[in-house]
Amino acid sequence: MLRRAPITIVCCLAAIGFASGCGGSAPPQGRRLLAESQNSLVRKDYKGTINTTDRFLREYGRTREAGRAYYLRGKAKLAMSNTAGAKADLEQAADVSGNADVRANARLALAQLAFDSGNMIAAENLYRSAISDIEVGKTPGDHAYYRLGCSLQRRGKWRQAELEFRKVIEYFSGSELARRASRRVNATAWTVQAGAFGNETRASSLVKTLRASGLASDVKPVLGKSGPLFIVVVSRYETYQQAARALYSVKKHQADAFVTVR
Repeated sequence: MLRRAPITIVCCLAAIGFASGCGGSAPPQGRRLLAESQNSLVRKDYKGTINTTDRFLREYGRTREAGRAYYLRGKAKLAMSNTAGAKADLEQAADVSGNADVRANARLALAQLAFDSGNMIAAENLYRSAISDIEVGKTPGDHAYYRLGCSLQRRGKWRQAELEFRKVIEYFSGSELARRASRRVNATAWTVQAGAFGNETRASSLVKTLRASGLASDVKPVLGKSGPLFIVVVSRYETYQQAARALYSVKKHQADAFVTVR
């Protein structure tokens, strides 16, 4: 009887480990929960996503798929403006997932949060970490390179940023992000774009209004998808912060003005 006890204990522990996942793959019912969570997220049923991922993590939180569950729940919380909860889940997804795609996407989401909060150092580090998990030339590498370039420009690292934009242009030629990257690749300063017009007369009229208010501005003609465009830009600034301060004054005349590179 005493000799058989250890075997019984081992069998019980094995059964418990199988039920909880214990580092293995989730059983079919667990994978169905994840699929349901994904579908809820696509449908923008964020509460449904959170409910199903909560259940998955309670029952299968020690399986290999736990990272994906944290990622899905983090994205749902982000969509519901629960930034703190989203960040915690996305960090957990990046830490525990053995899936490179999940890690990369979690870090991309975290990088965007850092970027939006103005923490460009954290954003840069997170974009670089995400890139390390993405195969060269494959999406979402285009997004990662482009946003890394934007983060570097915010910090005044123009040459380093140019390298990242050129990767987008080379690896994802013809894409929308490649087109945007080509506009930023040779930039060395900041400006405020006050408007874009198909009519040069309207652009010139806005320039007169801005100059009358003491805002140095001019018209920059470019070739758009539907023909020539006349871009009204306001001054040239060495740092993003200087341009952001000027934006406040420009918005008094043109509400949809924004900061961009020059």
